[in-house]
Amino acid sequence: MRPGATKRITIGGTVVAFLLVAGLGNQWVFKEAWKASRDHDKWYVTLLRIIGFPLWIVDRDDLGDEFRYTFTTRYVTAGFVGFALLLLMVAALLALGARGLGERSGGFTAFVVGWFSLVIGGAVYGLTVFAIAYDDEPTIRGGPGFDRAMAHAQSGAYFGVLVGWLVGLAAVAAYRSAATHGPPASPLSPGGYGPPFDYGPPSASANPGYGAQSGYGAQSPYDAPTTIRPAGPPPTAPPRPTGAPDTPPGGYRP
Repeated sequence: MRPGATKRITIGGTVVAFLLVAGLGNQWVFKEAWKASRDHDKWYVTLLRIIGFPLWIVDRDDLGDEFRYTFTTRYVTAGFVGFALLLLMVAALLALGARGLGERSGGFTAFVVGWFSLVIGGAVYGLTVFAIAYDDEPTIRGGPGFDRAMAHAQSGAYFGVLVGWLVGLAAVAAYRSAATHGPPASPLSPGGYGPPFDYGPPSASANPGYGAQSGYGAQSPYDAPTTIRPAGPPPTAPPRPTGAPDTPPGGYRP
């Protein structure tokens, strides 16, 4: 895993998801997609209606009487709550998916995770709007409550399918930037076990007879080399002359 990739992918993908919902799900795009015109059955109008589903409304009066549906306060509140939950879901899925990225297929996996996160986030938005705005209506137009809830989730998932690839591209860019700005990997620690050991510059030993020593500290008496005796029988003491005393005379020092 590249250092810093999880944080970069999570932040980058969440910011792009916020910009998509803020730019496409506002009430002005909604008015353009659902206004009465002779182009209401064109493919681009249908596209606008799909990408404008995560709707957030600032001014209900601006919509006027152009639409048959009345946007209640609960619907407006549900839009903002669903918007927040969508971003939380995208961030959570990006963070979880980024932890499992490998070095070989990391870019492709980041792209898929980013795209999939907005699909799930859009579905969560649709379920949230239904739960807050329609929970007091057991049967509404379009079928029972469960069917309508699934329809809302499906509409949100369609939004993620159409524009979620942009979040995937943001995740890939964040993954690539993590390799550019991250610290270089040590050749002695490919698995991330830390930098190689630094023993320090060599220093002169207190005993000049043994040359320069490495920077492990001052030489201790136990570091002195051991004298190697030559091969052969052990040396013997010279024969004592006849009449020599058993002890050396006084004042003798070996």
